Amino acid sequence: MAQKKRHTKAKSKKKKKQKNIKSKYIIAAISLCLALAIIVSVGVFTTSSRNKNVEIYEFSKEVSNGIDVSEHNGEIDWESLKGKIDFAFIRVGYRGYITGDITEDLTAKDNIAACEKAGIPYGVYFYSQATNETEAKEEAEFALKAVKKANPQLPIVIDFEYAADDFGNHAGRLYDAKLSRNDATDLIKTFCKTVTDKGKTAGVYASSSVLAHKINTKKLADGTVIWAADYNSEVSYDISYNVWQYSKTGELDAVSSKYVDMNYWYKEMQ
Repeated sequence: MAQKKRHTKAKSKKKKKQKNIKSKYIIAAISLCLALAIIVSVGVFTTSSRNKNVEIYEFSKEVSNGIDVSEHNGEIDWESLKGKIDFAFIRVGYRGYITGDITEDLTAKDNIAACEKAGIPYGVYFYSQATNETEAKEEAEFALKAVKKANPQLPIVIDFEYAADDFGNHAGRLYDAKLSRNDATDLIKTFCKTVTDKGKTAGVYASSSVLAHKINTKKLADGTVIWAADYNSEVSYDISYNVWQYSKTGELDAVSSKYVDMNYWYKEMQ
């Protein structure tokens, strides 16, 4: 009887040991599956993060009203603009259309500080005359440096437009470069990528005509804000855009210049 009990006890221990080993294998398998799931999910998240649309500031309105300004607009009473406009774009610098030299906008720092103090969402833009990708990157780096200690909620934009002479004719180094559509698009992509690589949202400003014929906006990265200038009753060309500069003859008491550019920002891309 004692021998039988010992045999039963040994058998019971063996079964228990086998059960424990089996449980360990199950736990190990589950842990491995979880680890793989985490690795896969992290990989998917990383890939998704690289390709997802860059987050754009979301206004509560379907259509928001804003202005864009530079040193040409003189003194601005930003506090009194609070509640009258929903956003602003501030020029931080420009490249000379003859010399090609980069110059800081004289009022950029004051406008940025006062706009932030007033609590008005804003972005910045750089008036480009870049004729190649190296110059486009240089302009983007200048714009990034200009807002290094600031907190713009809206995009950093490349202002891609031809300069005009005293008679209103296109002139200057960008116009004279006669860039192809592909070259102009690559130049803008370089500016925007330089901006987004620093975690900022990027955008491009141009006339609706230039956006339609000189830039392939479909090749721009997802999340790039498109800002179209067109002073007609509606945008004249069949293009997609987020922001419409609809007037260059707006008037605001808070802006000392005779006129100021006026814009609509649409909640949904047009």
